Amino acid sequence: MSIIRTSLFAVMERFPHCKADIRQLFRENDSFQTLCEDYGKCAEVLRHWNQSTSKEAVVRRKEYSALLRDLEAEILENLTKKREATRHT
Repeated sequence: MSIIRTSLFAVMERFPHCKADIRQLFRENDSFQTLCEDYGKCAEVLRHWNQSTSKEAVVRRKEYSALLRDLEAEILENLTKKREATRHT
């Protein structure tokens, strides 16, 4: 499975109530596709640091957790804009 597909599924898993909107935005919007790819990569790296016992793991977990939250907020912002645009058409 490609990174793009894995990333799309990671976003849909995180926001299961928005699957149809996520799929549509992913197909139609290159920047949203990149955002999903970034989310998938960040989630993957966070899983790595969550399993790590290295000295830097605590710091990295905090960094990647914060980044993941920021990406989630941006994804939700895109979904909200899409819904608002759909309501006004």
